[in-house]
Amino acid sequence: MANCHKLFLDFNTLIALNSKRKKTLRISRNAVRKKIKRYFGNKQNGLSPKFHGQGSFMMNTIIEPLDGEFDIDDGIYFKVEAEPLQSVSTFHQWICEAVDGHTTQKPIDKQTCVRLIYAGQYHLDLPIYYIIEGQTPYLAHKRKGWIKSDPREFIKWFNNKADNDGQLKRIVRYLKAWSDYRKGDLPSGLIFSILAANNIVFDERDDVAFYKTLLHIKSSLEWSFVCNRPTTPANENLLEDYSKTNKDYFLEQLGSFIQSAKKALDEKTSQKDACKAWQRHFGKDHFPFESYTNTEEFIETNFIVDIRYELKIDCLVSQKGFRTHSLSQILLSRLPLFRDKNLKFNIVDCNVPKPYQVKWKVRNVGKEAIRRNQIRGQILNDSGNYQRIESSDFHGSHFVECYIIKDNVCVARSRIDVPIKLPE
Repeated sequence: MANCHKLFLDFNTLIALNSKRKKTLRISRNAVRKKIKRYFGNKQNGLSPKFHGQGSFMMNTIIEPLDGEFDIDDGIYFKVEAEPLQSVSTFHQWICEAVDGHTTQKPIDKQTCVRLIYAGQYHLDLPIYYIIEGQTPYLAHKRKGWIKSDPREFIKWFNNKADNDGQLKRIVRYLKAWSDYRKGDLPSGLIFSILAANNIVFDERDDVAFYKTLLHIKSSLEWSFVCNRPTTPANENLLEDYSKTNKDYFLEQLGSFIQSAKKALDEKTSQKDACKAWQRHFGKDHFPFESYTNTEEFIETNFIVDIRYELKIDCLVSQKGFRTHSLSQILLSRLPLFRDKNLKFNIVDCNVPKPYQVKWKVRNVGKEAIRRNQIRGQILNDSGNYQRIESSDFHGSHFVECYIIKDNVCVARSRIDVPIKLPE
């Protein structure tokens, strides 16, 4: 039986938002929150907004889509003693006014939220609620009025279903990646989250767990083609509006995926053919290929890690005929770093008492690194001058880490990210 568990884990790394991206999104979201608070502070109408993140970003099932654009949700809550006298449209108008000018594109007033568009990056959806203490929140729906809705309750439900190993969340990401590759013809992330949580079959291998979960989802939908929301508004069938064409298509695609997964797991199938079977549904250039070799090493494997000292590294970027700049200044100025540059990584600050050893790690991340089978990531000895010479060979995310080893303990570490872009 071909074992693609490791490739699934690598695929998860490719499609999941990394910690740096999440941090940037939180900073951006918090800036919007501050602007809305300031608006209502100036308005002095007795309303003071509170905020609660919701959706896949808060559930940690969000993926980096193929087109690069995704949405995050941030609920705006107004704590009141009774249903507001103002209309739903008035609340929508207030939020539109509060965030107008925050991005180059004007906010879009949708039925269930106000949307802020960060062109070519992501959308920030701002649903609006009123809440009376001890009761279920009400969503400002422009067509339906105030309706009961509690996304916080759904996050709690989903997290109670999730396992400590994170397999359920990975399964949801795999389903979303499949839907993303099929360009919107399959169900939403919310529906897939519910179907996966209700039908998951846990296994020590992700490829096996995913196959068995697909089987259970298809079986449950053939028995009854429903997907009931488990929280407020409870028992809402999210598949109710599916036409016969859409229903047949979804079941057909499920069946096709199950057949490919069954072939991939067959004991007679080679690793190469198993990869091809998975790639048929995730994308040839998206799902890792069997020739990819994971060469990454971890400092924790060979040394006790006890960070007691400060360490900072930087990088000098140079190219023949051009002035040398530090990478930190390039990134601070939000300038792009392109290929074919000379990179000299060096220690700029370190308070570890000598003697000590210096070690380096250069890691290439992303599709191009996997396609080239060049993720690297080995722990390397310093040449003796406390620096590491590299070059920006191909686009994608890269990072370099430096470690200080003293008395066989890693006492300091530093990291710098190296985002190399394609020329436009």
